[in-house]
Amino acid sequence: MRIIAGNFRGRKLVSPKNSPIRPTSDRVKEALFNMIGPKIPGSRVLDLFAGTGSLGLEAISRGAEYAVFVEKNAVSVKTLNENIWLLNIREDCEIIMADAVDALSRLDAKNITFDIVFVDPPYWENLYKKVLSALAGYDIIKNGGLVIFEHPSDIDIDKDKHSFVPIKKKRYGSTSISILAKEDDNENSSISGQF
Repeated sequence: MRIIAGNFRGRKLVSPKNSPIRPTSDRVKEALFNMIGPKIPGSRVLDLFAGTGSLGLEAISRGAEYAVFVEKNAVSVKTLNENIWLLNIREDCEIIMADAVDALSRLDAKNITFDIVFVDPPYWENLYKKVLSALAGYDIIKNGGLVIFEHPSDIDIDKDKHSFVPIKKKRYGSTSISILAKEDDNENSSISGQF
């Protein structure tokens, strides 16, 4: 597992052995960041179900201002801490060891908002609807902000009723990326025109 581009390009990240963690493949990660690249510099990023922190760390490498990582597994949190220290970016990150929905409630209570939210839950748990509902219910995503789901290709994120605008969906074998946006009432043009 490595950082693909940006300030830490080529740097290898720690990944626990014999772990159920399913890091995003380099191919999918590169395609994802190519799609959202212009949105990254200066952004505040939330990495839900962070695992080893691959997505949030890639965003920091590419110019994100700050990243909050949410992960409840102790082994994953330990690995994530190692990766943050390895890249020497402790001041640019925060780790919340909690259930994703509980963490969203805490962040909302603190009035913290994000430009980009990565959601990559375990494939064997159907958490997509629960997380979408929580994200729609809390005011933690800025207008025009993106919610990016990595999910099995046989799951259709767009069929669930939610308040986000579907922007793009790309399939990479058994994995798909769905990009949703919080519509910006202040913008005259559609967000989808940016992709």
